[in-house]
Amino acid sequence: MNKMKELYEIDSMKSEIKSSSPNLTVKILIIDDDKVDRASLKRDLRNTNLVSEIVEAETGLIGIERFKQESFDCVLLDYYLPDKGGLEVLQELVGIGGEFITIIAITGTASETMPERMIGAGASDYLIKDEINTRILERALRCVLKQKQLQEKFKEQLQELTKQLEISNKKLEKLAH
Repeated sequence: MNKMKELYEIDSMKSEIKSSSPNLTVKILIIDDDKVDRASLKRDLRNTNLVSEIVEAETGLIGIERFKQESFDCVLLDYYLPDKGGLEVLQELVGIGGEFITIIAITGTASETMPERMIGAGASDYLIKDEINTRILERALRCVLKQKQLQEKFKEQLQELTKQLEISNKKLEKLAH
């Protein structure tokens, strides 16, 4: 029953995202050492209803450098990389980009603990390469981008409340003296 509820919530979220932003412009960083996999991801991204700018990185180190130089809406991060593990790259990206970074971990084969470790380290979602197609990739992107949008809204509200608290504290301090 919970699975049905989750699917309904995802479908509702998809409808809300589509109606509020039918043609998002999304800038994506793909960090994957396999040229064929990068090409496949690029093809699937271009077939979505998202207008995408795609930047590629063949290694974790190159991906980290590109991430430092540019701003991305989402990172598609391979778990197995030749120079650094995906988990290590993920942790560095989160350290650079903060808690509101949007990363989807991708892997050829998922161990039982890999998704849990990646999500625990800051990934928003994970996908298995053999299961990725245009529809699944678009759904994942729209969901994590909606999550990012909600996080940014929450951050703005938190800043506004903090500002109001500071004003109230100053008033109380004046009354106390």
